[in-house]
Amino acid sequence: MKTKISELLVILGTVLFVGGAMSYLRGELPAEHIAGLGALALIFVGAGAGMKKAKH
Repeated sequence: MKTKISELLVILGTVLFVGGAMSYLRGELPAEHIAGLGALALIFVGAGAGMKKAKH
């Protein structure tokens, strides 16, 4: 079960990062929000990778 959660966190962080970058490039997202969105995506990816690594 924890493996699925860790994979989901990694996927969510990746989608958040790519979605934020695409929104910024299309002009739908102001530049002030990019740093916060990138940090949130990094937290999700780091938490998911840490859970996956701790399991093995």
